[in-house]
Amino acid sequence: MIEFIQIVALVTVWNLGVEIVLSEDMGLHKLRLWAESKSSKIFEPLIICIWCRPSIHSLIGFIAAAGLGWINLLSWHNLILYPFVVAGASFISGTSWSIYKLIEIKYNYLTHKEENEYLDLKQRKIDYNKNKK
Repeated sequence: MIEFIQIVALVTVWNLGVEIVLSEDMGLHKLRLWAESKSSKIFEPLIICIWCRPSIHSLIGFIAAAGLGWINLLSWHNLILYPFVVAGASFISGTSWSIYKLIEIKYNYLTHKEENEYLDLKQRKIDYNKNKK
């Protein structure tokens, strides 16, 4: 059970890291745009979809866990564990990224709203001073 939690955490951190690097204004954003322009479905789990990415990228988590000495890589136990790791990492990383994006959208909306209210108050003050003269 501990192995499962460790591997899911490792794959989730990897998946979120890849998503950050592929996001806008980051180092590999051009790679993501290139992959999105292609019609091949292989790029979905490799680059584009955070929910789909653990299906392939969890292999990296298993290899890293074996390198850290957490698991024996050539064990039948890992074949049983693999689909659960994929599902767990997909759920956790996808949900956490969706929550982050929701918070970012709300923050940008409220910041933009405050800027508009400030500019509106500034314009009303200018109009008031013009009417006063």
